[in-house]
Amino acid sequence: MVVDVIAPAVSPDVTEVQGEPAETPIPTASLLPLLQAEFALRLRDFDQGLALLTEQAMTLTDPALARRALRLAEFVNDNDRASMMAVRLVELDPKDGAAASAASGWLARTGRPVESLYYAGIAYELGHPVNVAAHLGSYEQLDGDAQAAVAEAIRALATRWPEDDQIAIAASLLARLGKDWKLAESLIRPVLERSPEDIRAVMLWTQLMIDQSSESPFTLIAKTVAAYPDNQELRLQYARLLGSERDYASAQQQFSILLERDPDNSELLSTAALLDFELEYFDAALQKFQQLITLEARLDEANYYIGRIEMGRDRYPEAIEAFAAVGPSREFRDAKARASQLLIETAFANDIKAFFDEQRRAYPSAAEQLFLLEADSLRDWTGESLKAYDRGLTAFPQSFSLLYGRAMVHESEGELGAMENDLRSILVQDPNHAATLNALGYTLTNRTQRYEEAADLIERALSLSPGDPAILDSLGWVYYKLGQYAQSEVLLRQAHNAFPDPEVAAHLGEVLWMQGRQVEARDIWRDGLSRVPAHPIILEALERLGADPL
Repeated sequence: MVVDVIAPAVSPDVTEVQGEPAETPIPTASLLPLLQAEFALRLRDFDQGLALLTEQAMTLTDPALARRALRLAEFVNDNDRASMMAVRLVELDPKDGAAASAASGWLARTGRPVESLYYAGIAYELGHPVNVAAHLGSYEQLDGDAQAAVAEAIRALATRWPEDDQIAIAASLLARLGKDWKLAESLIRPVLERSPEDIRAVMLWTQLMIDQSSESPFTLIAKTVAAYPDNQELRLQYARLLGSERDYASAQQQFSILLERDPDNSELLSTAALLDFELEYFDAALQKFQQLITLEARLDEANYYIGRIEMGRDRYPEAIEAFAAVGPSREFRDAKARASQLLIETAFANDIKAFFDEQRRAYPSAAEQLFLLEADSLRDWTGESLKAYDRGLTAFPQSFSLLYGRAMVHESEGELGAMENDLRSILVQDPNHAATLNALGYTLTNRTQRYEEAADLIERALSLSPGDPAILDSLGWVYYKLGQYAQSEVLLRQAHNAFPDPEVAAHLGEVLWMQGRQVEARDIWRDGLSRVPAHPIILEALERLGADPL
């Protein structure tokens, strides 16, 4: 059957044209779904097309149809259907070694290593070796029975094909996972003798040396790199391994050699620049990051680190310019925060507002986050932080982050009604927002006498986020205000054990003091002050309770 272009069914009594292959009749029930699949694919509705083709491939006994469904599943990266179609293809065409190899690979990706290894054996029998070691990726997450089955399957493959490097590497890796170092060494050594340049074998041997705390774990890989100086991939793995072991200077040397041979490789440049930065070779790092910008590669990362370098040299305008050029990325928030910090130190409120206005025009998708950063940057200017939150909430009226931030500003300025309105606006949208329930309850505890209401809010927060030290502290504190000292102490001790913050220490010490346990209280306060000397909440408690200074 030809499935790329659907042909009508051929009557059994029609004589086939000489020299042309006979077409397999399409069952009547399959004609419509196959046509629907074709039209779906022409409309680029791959999900619908794949669903129909998969269903028909499981019904019909046509390898070509299963093969097409497999290609489509691989194209859209549908792991489950790809593994299903690869297995089906092996059923329909048992001599297709590539299908067995594909079945092995896709089953491994879908977390079915035992089945995957079964098809790996079929693939080997048909002359299609596979990466057996890939089947051990999820080994440590398997239960005991599954691990035993995987181990047995790999040992069986090693027995049948003792000279195969792929299988030997997998067997050695299996022994390493079992911490049988000597067995792992004995299994990988023949691979190194047969294929001394095999990167995976060399890396595995090196890792075994590291596992056993060898005095010279890099001896083999260093010798291999020296023996095969043109093997860039081997040298790259060596450099990365040195970096992972924090031997940054040696790693930097290897990256320098790599860059001499491939000077415009952005991946190499980026890693080498980061190593230079880590080693405080700032001139060399700056040159490499600027080269990345010239190559238009890793622009956000390059601008971020250029900003860091210029900031460290007190070249503030250049640093701000670099940080401003960082787009949405993992470096984005920190870059803008650093830029705003430099502006706080060197500019005025209007300059900060202008900077963030420009940033929002440049990166509209990050506007909400930029409003938050702007508001935080303007805290030193009376009223400006609140105005920034107001502008942000005009653009994003439902933003939890902006509402919460504005509420905290209102609280710091003693505007409790406005604070409560903002927090309750969040709770209208999400009654189970634990952080907001806790914040409102804690503020009511500290700033009002609405203790019962506060306790209810904080209890709800704790039920949503059990064990959270901040919420435990809040609940312990409100119970203290309610006169429930025993319950308060239990909760505050839990909070202090989990997170020995000075504010928690201030609360726990006060509860102990009020129960007549002054020595314990002073020990707790003293511990808090050792972490943050002159902590204002502890000092306020000491003064209010009439305790002698520590």
